[in-house]
Amino acid sequence: MSGNRYTVGEDARTVTRAANLLGLREIDFFRLAHRRWFSSDAEAAKMEKIFARYMFHETVPPWVRHCAREVINREGMNMLDPVEFGAGNFRHQSKVPKVGRLFLMIAGLLMLIVYISILTTRLDFDDTNCPGRYAGRFIEQWVYMINGEQPPPCEPAAPTPPARQ
Repeated sequence: MSGNRYTVGEDARTVTRAANLLGLREIDFFRLAHRRWFSSDAEAAKMEKIFARYMFHETVPPWVRHCAREVINREGMNMLDPVEFGAGNFRHQSKVPKVGRLFLMIAGLLMLIVYISILTTRLDFDDTNCPGRYAGRFIEQWVYMINGEQPPPCEPAAPTPPARQ
């Protein structure tokens, strides 16, 4: 690691570039490199220690360095196929949980209800000038609907006599 704590070492840049070329996270690149070098998967605790040294001290193990250089060399020769290289097995794919799908369905249904209620709210020219009302017709309609009541009709204010001159 160099003297400036904000500079990244050459090995770390190589690992980052190789992981990006394969479309992997760096931890997944470490797992791939371990499998290619040792022909087996690393234990989670062992991999965590190795990766922590890499993250905090930029210590790159020789087998990761070798794998990163191989990826970059293949890319330079235009012969890099991430699936053939084995990266497909290590791509992190987040799955939408079943609760997430339910949440999306409920949110979509609520948006549809609000959209329909906006479309069915009749706004007349005088609705904004109803005396004694503090909100717009749409909000008032929702408040009365939640309370289970019908909104009262808008009663026009009594005309005021013209001022004498």
